[in-house]
Amino acid sequence: MPIFALEMEDLNLDIFNLLDNQPEPARGALLVAKPTVEDFCFKRSITILVDHDNEEGSMGVIVNKPTRFTLNELVPDVECPEQVPLYLGGPVGTNMMFFIHTLGKDAIPGSEQLAPGLFFGGDFDVMKMFLADGENVNEKVKFMVGYSGWGVGQLSSELKRHDWAVLKGNVTELVMSSNNDALWQNAVARFGDQYQLWKNWPDDVSLN
Repeated sequence: MPIFALEMEDLNLDIFNLLDNQPEPARGALLVAKPTVEDFCFKRSITILVDHDNEEGSMGVIVNKPTRFTLNELVPDVECPEQVPLYLGGPVGTNMMFFIHTLGKDAIPGSEQLAPGLFFGGDFDVMKMFLADGENVNEKVKFMVGYSGWGVGQLSSELKRHDWAVLKGNVTELVMSSNNDALWQNAVARFGDQYQLWKNWPDDVSLN
């Protein structure tokens, strides 16, 4: 490859600040999609990793892609006085439903902790009872259909391709926010001012 082409390639990557080493992915870390990712599911997405194993692959769920459906429509036997949004968790297993919550293991047995105050899954029958009690679930529970999966080495390859930035730390409030339109922007803001270009990058470059 000509030297000039290599320099331009590095420049294109440098403007997104992804040539620096990314933190190692782990359970509870967020994958923040680079603004140039155009895939329908993953465009400006935030994915929380539920499992990550270099020997077995990775699994996560997208947390900022609400569908036009509600939980009540998908699961008719759920008795809930409010309309609970249903999110697209990813392109795999779209006949499966998952949920994340802040209720804790004592409230929802079988939950797995992802981050401080943030849990994945648990006894769905107990969750249905919680919903039936009329408790406010806004920013406490998110339900999603489908998940995001990576085979062995696949996520590592995508990180080397600079598709994602990895965000670690206390992500619970961010993940559970109901302000889905701003969630990606707020996640990017966690990286600091050097990522300002991400926030300013046009949603559709062809319109500029």
